[in-house]
Amino acid sequence: MKSISSPVDIRWLALVYLLLVFAGLIASLLISSSTNWLPIADSEAGKALLKNYNEASHFIFLTLLSIACIILIRKAQEHNNKPKKNQKNNLDYLITSIKQHPFVTGLFAFYTALMLQQASWFYKEIISWYKDIFDNHLLDNFTLRWDLIKETMFRNDFRFYPLSHQDLHILSWLTPYVSIWMIVNAIELFTIVILGTKIAHQLSEKQARRENVLLFSILFLFDAATGFTFFQFIYSERIVVLLFAFFAFHYIRHCKQNQAKDRFLAVFFALLGLFFKDTAFLLFIIPALTVLAAGSAGLLANKPKFSRHSIDEWAKAYQLEFCLCGLIIILSLSYLYLSYIPSLYAGVKAYDSYLRFSRFEPDARFIVLILTSVIRLSLIIRRKASFSLLDALNASAITYAFGLYAMVGFRSSNYMALPVQFIATINLMVLWIWATESIPASRGNLKTISLAGVIASSCLIGAEHLGRDDFHHRIVTMKTTHDSWVKTLDQLNQITKKTRENGEEVNIIYAKSWFRNRGPLERLNHDRLIYFDFDSNKYTIMHGTDKGSSYIPQKGDFLVNIDTGTKRFEQFKFDMTPYRKIYDYSPDESNGMIYRRIR
Repeated sequence: MKSISSPVDIRWLALVYLLLVFAGLIASLLISSSTNWLPIADSEAGKALLKNYNEASHFIFLTLLSIACIILIRKAQEHNNKPKKNQKNNLDYLITSIKQHPFVTGLFAFYTALMLQQASWFYKEIISWYKDIFDNHLLDNFTLRWDLIKETMFRNDFRFYPLSHQDLHILSWLTPYVSIWMIVNAIELFTIVILGTKIAHQLSEKQARRENVLLFSILFLFDAATGFTFFQFIYSERIVVLLFAFFAFHYIRHCKQNQAKDRFLAVFFALLGLFFKDTAFLLFIIPALTVLAAGSAGLLANKPKFSRHSIDEWAKAYQLEFCLCGLIIILSLSYLYLSYIPSLYAGVKAYDSYLRFSRFEPDARFIVLILTSVIRLSLIIRRKASFSLLDALNASAITYAFGLYAMVGFRSSNYMALPVQFIATINLMVLWIWATESIPASRGNLKTISLAGVIASSCLIGAEHLGRDDFHHRIVTMKTTHDSWVKTLDQLNQITKKTRENGEEVNIIYAKSWFRNRGPLERLNHDRLIYFDFDSNKYTIMHGTDKGSSYIPQKGDFLVNIDTGTKRFEQFKFDMTPYRKIYDYSPDESNGMIYRRIR
């Protein structure tokens, strides 16, 4: 990235790209038109072919991605212009920061305690992905967990997030204890908060004030989407926002200081971020496209306007933007070979396609984001304001929100909206800094501004908690759900143990649920573990005596409803008359029940 690549290099790269795209499209055409030359996807040979293809293609992908990341990191280190003697020791810097921000430190400690209290194995996907983690006396952590890999890299339903959840994969190698995982969650969250505050300071172009870290913490930590995402492990939006925060920080700093190190790091974080969520590319590419368009139109003071007479100068000035926009080429090629071709062969529908344009539920923060963007756009068009990178980030947030709406619907309180809420919080902080900039910076005024900011941000959080999908409701719901699963499973363990001691058979019937992989259920006292299929109305012995055989329910069997809820039983008109309820976690919850067949 020191200089523009030569036309010969660009032509060779373009030729290779076109050849690969052409080969992929030809393969797609052959697969969609006729599969006579390939085994049927549902056959054993077809499943083996699909598995081998996924393994080979993802191995090549991960190898090339690792090489690219290593090169970018090495380039960033080579262009580090900061003298080593001026670099503070990390521990000294941390201690100084804690002393400067005691209230923020206390808030972080309190929030971490809440997160640790929530830590549990009983999350929806976690309970099935890591069903075998307790085997071998916790001494076999360093193994590939194929359930988790199949969830991302071997998922042939046109979804594309090959790196999603792989942070959990690595964490499971280092420690099987979810409390440690939750501490990592907390570190990621607080890093996002600190970076978000720095980004807001850079975008406001005003002097940083200490209280702004506290204000950003209050606004972001107690947002419903934040609680939904960080109090659990399974949502890749955590890493997407973390990588985006690093990307935005280095991208903005590069635009202001034009340091080569920031260029390489911006590309590095953008490249990684592309592969953690199928919509994430909008966050990393839209800002570059917006800057490129605004600069070419002459709306940037430090960037040249497009001119046919100085194309080389124009291209050199926007070299980073061209690199970031060029990532769409890498993304499209990766999607073609890693997702589109195998999904086409598998012949399945796109995941959650029925949710497209299903709902659009903005909140007050999103409305502020929209209003800020519209007002600034009108001022920029009338030349009463200058284009800012804040406008570029806002464009990415709005595009991301409508991208979600087009794919699965958009809800501001949902975990999917976390990137949008992060940028919306940056907008709130920038507006606050601009609103208070004219107040003289005396010691008394700074205290007043700090107090007013805390009150204003707390009032906003309080107003949001008047709704049903607020932070508190999300956390309490998660806690209740996890508690019901744990207590129901513990109660079932005691009941089956006592039944076995009485010399009776223990047959446990369960239906479709998050316990479908049976890890926790298989550790219970039982003679047979029986799965009831609502669709076929059949009972199958999944574990224990006569495994694999059909089963007819008999007196004394246990029917468990740990997490499914009564709605599914009612939906399929399951006959509950032969059963008597012997445990109910709570009358207010539709799950957490155990029944005994009485006839």
